[in-house]
Amino acid sequence: MKKTLFAATVSLFALASAAQAMDDVVIAFAGSEDLQNDAEYVFIKGFADSLATHDVTTIVHPSNTMGKESDRFDQVSQGLLQVNIANGGSLMKASAFASALFLPFLSAGEEQFDQMVETSGALNRINDEASRLGVRIAGFAMRGGSLGLFNNAKPVTTIADVEGMRLRAQNGDQMKMFAAWGARPTVVSWAETPNALQTGVAVGHFNPPSTVVAAGQVDLLKYFTPLEAGPVPKVVMLSDDWYSMLDDEERAWVDAAVDAGIAANRTWAKEKVPYFEQVIQDGGIEITPLDEGERQKFVDATTSVWSEIVPQEDIDFLTGYLN
Repeated sequence: MKKTLFAATVSLFALASAAQAMDDVVIAFAGSEDLQNDAEYVFIKGFADSLATHDVTTIVHPSNTMGKESDRFDQVSQGLLQVNIANGGSLMKASAFASALFLPFLSAGEEQFDQMVETSGALNRINDEASRLGVRIAGFAMRGGSLGLFNNAKPVTTIADVEGMRLRAQNGDQMKMFAAWGARPTVVSWAETPNALQTGVAVGHFNPPSTVVAAGQVDLLKYFTPLEAGPVPKVVMLSDDWYSMLDDEERAWVDAAVDAGIAANRTWAKEKVPYFEQVIQDGGIEITPLDEGERQKFVDATTSVWSEIVPQEDIDFLTGYLN
């Protein structure tokens, strides 16, 4: 009888331990819990639903409630936050090599970007650097659509139309690129961009329609010029300490959840391109395609400063894996 009770107790303890092996997974991001318009949340929902099949609970903190980009990066690095959906700038803090992945006009679209990352082993190189700061990059969630130029000054159909235009730049790298186009760039944080557009500090910026819709900026802009300059990857960032402390089974759950989130995001991103274009048009933004031959002028101007932004050897490494 004692042996039976002991065995039953051990079994119950094992079951309880298994059920509590992974604590609640806390996820933070800048966007909103909106499956219609927010690409990051589409990933999060797929990720969370996958973990839920293993009775793992996720707690989602949207809208920068866990802090802005730098705050969330620090929390992931310190293991205070398990998952953060970050922008490319945050990734570049952890990995110098990662900057090359975000070069405009490097990859034609999401499929080519994914193929380049997978065949080049780019994530391994990134994580060799990022792990020193306690961060692990699990993959990328796409915003949907391709980069183009928004502005509220005039239709842009040629590169000459950009001459002297005050464009909001995300960082010094975009400053170099916009200057190569002939524009007058100025660095403005994303949080301050609406005010910059309203006051004339900047008259436009470089983003896909999905970003403008998600940010609620449709009524602040008048024109959009598709440049087909590449996708907009958001970064799926994990706490390296947290991930390393999981057992093999739990890590497999997390890996599968990342795959599920990315699959859901990619399906969403493909389907939503016409939707976002229609939303901006319905909101009064005119889509002004480039004249024939003008896109190549943007490409040439941009690629002329690539090597000022990232080492040429990193460019050569990645372009070697592009079809």
